[in-house]
Amino acid sequence: MQLIEPLFAGPVDIVGDVHGEIDALENLLGHLGYDAKGRHEDGRRLVFVGDLTDRGPDSPAVLRKVMELVEADRAQCVIGNHELNLLRGELKDGNDWWVAPEACSDNMQPVTGEDKIGMIAFLESLPLALERQDLRVVHACWSEVAFAELQDSASGDATLCELYGRFTAKLAERWSDSARTHKLNREWRELAPIQKDPQQRPRLLATIAQMDREYQMSNPICVLTSGEETETEIPFWAGGKWRMVERVRWWERYDDPVPVVIGHYWRRFGDAIAVYSDKYGPDMFAGIEMHRCMGLRHNVYCVDFSVGGRYAQRTANEPLHMCRLAAVRVPEWQVMYDHGELQAIEGEYIDAN
Repeated sequence: MQLIEPLFAGPVDIVGDVHGEIDALENLLGHLGYDAKGRHEDGRRLVFVGDLTDRGPDSPAVLRKVMELVEADRAQCVIGNHELNLLRGELKDGNDWWVAPEACSDNMQPVTGEDKIGMIAFLESLPLALERQDLRVVHACWSEVAFAELQDSASGDATLCELYGRFTAKLAERWSDSARTHKLNREWRELAPIQKDPQQRPRLLATIAQMDREYQMSNPICVLTSGEETETEIPFWAGGKWRMVERVRWWERYDDPVPVVIGHYWRRFGDAIAVYSDKYGPDMFAGIEMHRCMGLRHNVYCVDFSVGGRYAQRTANEPLHMCRLAAVRVPEWQVMYDHGELQAIEGEYIDAN
């Protein structure tokens, strides 16, 4: 298994989290100048940051589209946390189309058994990151420490899921002593009655918070695909439950001159509505202008503009324009949205290039 693969040379368009929104993807590719087969008259090629699936109406169609593009050498894709959940067969919000297709919502297209075989092979082939001299792409977090730890742990033909399981098993062993188990069970008994009630904020439960942080930070695959986390000061409601850990702005420590494009973090527009705002938790982008890079060197850009929230907007009969699919154009450093708007991106890399 290759953790980091070479990124295409030449001009690329890096597409944010698609989350099953096939119409938005087709619209975006059209605005970018690609035909139905993914060909571009200027020789441009596509790169996907992962999280192709879940929540949207037709995840199978999105997967088939990206698989065809990758097979034709017109696209590359890194794995995101949602693809990892599919491979692990873990039921999450919005992925019943895959894990339990016989019971999925009428608003979702379920996967067929025939399609699933090929899709599993495709997902298992995805690297964690792509890199070239002037650009890096990863789903959530570029961490040299995580890459090094994975490289040290990888052996033979071990799959990503097998490596994931090894790290999980190590964590379970650390948390198996009776003193920790006693504290954890006591806190879970306190939290359980209100864990799914957004109106009853729990106190910060230190043992649960510590376990959640270690679950994330002791697994380098989690770090790369869903970011760094730390204990929060005040529990917050996000994703349908109370959270004891919050995301870390890792880019504020990123001190490498090579720009990084990521997805994952659900950037919100100023007029984002409450119907899907509980997905976020604390705002990762407070004080950062929408079209400016962030971080220590101002060379990290998040291209996830919350198109995964459209499922909630449809349910609430809200306009869809506040949740968008976007792509970063390199070397132009522009962002294109699925409705055709094009914006320049500002960042330190402009002077360097």
